[in-house]
Amino acid sequence: MMHNIEEAITIHYTKMFKTDKKIFEQIMADPAQYVGLSIHDMADRFDVSSPTILRAIKKIGYSGYPEFKLALDSFVNDKNQEKPVHKSSLFHEVINTYERSFSKLKELDMEKDIIEFVEWMHDSQDVKCIGFDNTGLAAQQLVYSLYSQGVFYEAITTETQMHYLSQSVKKEWVYIIYSVTAMDLYSELIDAANDAGAKTILITMNKDAEIAKKVSKSFVLPAASTFLREDGSLRQLDVRFEMFLFSEIISYYFNWIGDQREQKTKK
Repeated sequence: MMHNIEEAITIHYTKMFKTDKKIFEQIMADPAQYVGLSIHDMADRFDVSSPTILRAIKKIGYSGYPEFKLALDSFVNDKNQEKPVHKSSLFHEVINTYERSFSKLKELDMEKDIIEFVEWMHDSQDVKCIGFDNTGLAAQQLVYSLYSQGVFYEAITTETQMHYLSQSVKKEWVYIIYSVTAMDLYSELIDAANDAGAKTILITMNKDAEIAKKVSKSFVLPAASTFLREDGSLRQLDVRFEMFLFSEIISYYFNWIGDQREQKTKK
């Protein structure tokens, strides 16, 4: 199942060039007028070449123009069925965008998987929290939250560190990967962990990620952190908020399960 266009833009926003953003800003400002257009007609609308349109579309995860056309048509149909939203201040728009993301997260039933994953953490000899750039900060947030409980794990926040980690994988360790797009650069570590029999967890926003098929468990967070400003430009709110929240959830469950284990030991 493909992402809707809003999700696709959010996931791949940081990879876009100015031209890409301009294309999607105009599409998102009035998506209905672009439904049914050929790639050549769309290129004429934006005064760019057809290959430029195709590159932009592929950059946000679509295989080609036909898939993008279907996604655009679906997005417009879904929007037509929604109740009109009263435009509020920018202050409220920012908060509403985050509320929308958190509401989507709340709708997911992840507790069973979270408990199983946290049990793995408790049973492991060590846990490595991996992420780069923005998601590196989310990995560090989990380390910090667990440190406040008297547990210390390491955050791996550079590719050099990750490459070294791939050469020294331990079966008894758990590897937690934070990545919005779930890029292939994590494949070396995941393959090494699988060969060693270690547990790997992926926390991402890309439900179509290929590496998700190789990890022990994956969690797909909602991708709804972009909105269109009144001047017609796209604005991405920091997706770390959802990653931070999920790190706090993991930390809470870690503490809760630890307390349960301690109580069983005392009985």
